[in-house]
Amino acid sequence: MSEKNELLSLRYEELESLITAMGEGKFRAKQVFEWLKRGADFDEMTNLSKALREKLRETCLANPVTIHESITSKLDGTEKYLYELPDGNLIEGVRMRYHYGDTLCLSTQVGCRMGCAFCASTLEGRVRDMTAGEMMGEVIAVNRLHQQGDQRGVTNIVMMGSGEPMDNYDNVLRFLHLVSAPEGICISLRNVSVSTCGLCDRIDRLAEENLPITLSISLHAPTDGSSAI
Repeated sequence: MSEKNELLSLRYEELESLITAMGEGKFRAKQVFEWLKRGADFDEMTNLSKALREKLRETCLANPVTIHESITSKLDGTEKYLYELPDGNLIEGVRMRYHYGDTLCLSTQVGCRMGCAFCASTLEGRVRDMTAGEMMGEVIAVNRLHQQGDQRGVTNIVMMGSGEPMDNYDNVLRFLHLVSAPEGICISLRNVSVSTCGLCDRIDRLAEENLPITLSISLHAPTDGSSAI
């Protein structure tokens, strides 16, 4: 994991505090924020001074996720992505195209420790949790690849990639607030589905947040003691 400040994990007011702590005006935070939404790295932020860009490069990380490889289905245009994270770990995502928009299936952990027998993500166990910024990076990387002008790229999200979202609760919750922020990429939480194999205490916590998401529960055994099928 990078020790630099991961900018995509910050809410706007947190980014503003970081920028002003560098001795810059608050308006600079808005400029940086707009670039981050577009998936830009510091060299592309041409309305910032060279000195500020260098300061940001030394202390911060703009893009925690890059698309290492992509494969497109000849049948329906579905795209599968192999993402690379700052520490060299690889995760997967899938972009599915529908008449109502593009849905992105994203990962929340590197690996998984839930042990569901039908899922390959758990074979090597859980390596680590992903940050909220890395989850944002998955969405923004795909937007950067496909968005044209003001036309939106990803419009729907299903958190059904590698990892158990409820096992990475705090980062997932921060991601949900970040991805739906009006000043950000503004994806409605009504267009977000969070999948879980059934961590009941975390489901109860999530219910108390009163977020208008869709909760998908994977029931693959009738009791806790049953073998998964």
